[in-house]
Amino acid sequence: MLSSRIDHLASPPRPVPLRVACRAMLGLTGALGAIFLLSGMIAAWVFVGDFHPLDELRLARSPATAQGIVTGFAATNASENDEPVYVYTFTFRMPDEQTITGKSFVTGYAWSVEDRVTIEYIPEDPTVARIEGARLSLFSPFVLFVLIFPATGAALFATSTIRGWKQAVLLRLGESAGGKIISERATGASINDVPVMEYVYEFPAADGESYIGKSRALPSGRIGDEATEPVLYLPQNPRRSTLVDALPLRYPLDVDGPSGQWASQERVWPVVWCALIWIGIAANVAYAVIQTLANL
Repeated sequence: MLSSRIDHLASPPRPVPLRVACRAMLGLTGALGAIFLLSGMIAAWVFVGDFHPLDELRLARSPATAQGIVTGFAATNASENDEPVYVYTFTFRMPDEQTITGKSFVTGYAWSVEDRVTIEYIPEDPTVARIEGARLSLFSPFVLFVLIFPATGAALFATSTIRGWKQAVLLRLGESAGGKIISERATGASINDVPVMEYVYEFPAADGESYIGKSRALPSGRIGDEATEPVLYLPQNPRRSTLVDALPLRYPLDVDGPSGQWASQERVWPVVWCALIWIGIAANVAYAVIQTLANL
């Protein structure tokens, strides 16, 4: 049993296998959150990538208008509420007689070629202009609801990653102790219809005090199968602790007898998953920076 071997755990700091650290950071919901985040960002770039909120705000606050003429229009491949989105091109003249061309989008048919229309523009940057009642972007602002999905995924992934990082710190720097589970309850969360449990335990620290800790995990025969459960805590802050058997690992964590180091049968897939997820996040950040610079 781990509780009998954890007494031989090497003194901190001790190395944490990368596979274990990655598995801990993926946690119970990290992989699901990453899927929501990355797939949601693909949808967001498709629907919101052409959105220009700053320019729309600048135009809404700008009092400058001019008379323009519609020079062309065409149906796009987009639609809203089964109505096609049209793109309209137009020209207008500035007070200095400079001719400016631009385009606007509107849902449904609105104007014909050579119709006279009112143009809203920014005097210091007249290339930012639109037909009154139209918009700069292909889709209306209501499509911003698609950001709910990547935002939810980002929250799940960030929460899991932070929790996993803290657990990796405990594996590296934590002192071991024997804890006693004093209560357990089902939380409101579940994974594949299996409720996530919260285990409350008490353990003695090296300072002679007893501390209460909490860990969340899926029900497991490894938790509660011993009179005292192995606990890791930070000596400088014993309130930071975890049940070793509550770590979100596929295989039980072990201690190598001769060296006293962590030993695990975790496969390489958590490392691969973490690498792919962070590559995807980096690609989205890079794309966002490029789009922002292009619109400045």
